[in-house]
Amino acid sequence: MHEIICPHCKKAFKIDEAGYADILKQVRDSEFEQQLHDRLELAEQEKRNAVELATTKVTRELEKAFADKDAEFRELKAKFDASEVAQKLAVTEAVNDLNRERDTLARDLKQAKHDMHTASQLADAKLLSEL
Repeated sequence: MHEIICPHCKKAFKIDEAGYADILKQVRDSEFEQQLHDRLELAEQEKRNAVELATTKVTRELEKAFADKDAEFRELKAKFDASEVAQKLAVTEAVNDLNRERDTLARDLKQAKHDMHTASQLADAKLLSEL
């Protein structure tokens, strides 16, 4: 026989082997359940931490990828803007060259008309003087 002391009233009880085994089983089952519950809580917390860590890692990777793409976009936009400016400059230079050529041709045409008019007047004057 085993003697058990009540934790509340501090009274001693005598128990046979079967009763003692039942009480011991209850205590073991209770402790086992508590340990199981604690381990499940710990596993759940580790799972939450792992998910949070993975989420943080993926977020950082996405932010880095976004920053890289943004930098690439800005670089391409700068190149595009530069090529657009270069194209406008080339068009402006071509227009200026054409304007210069047009002005030169207009001046040459005016000079040619003037020369022709002068030659015509000279020919008329020569013709009059011969008559």
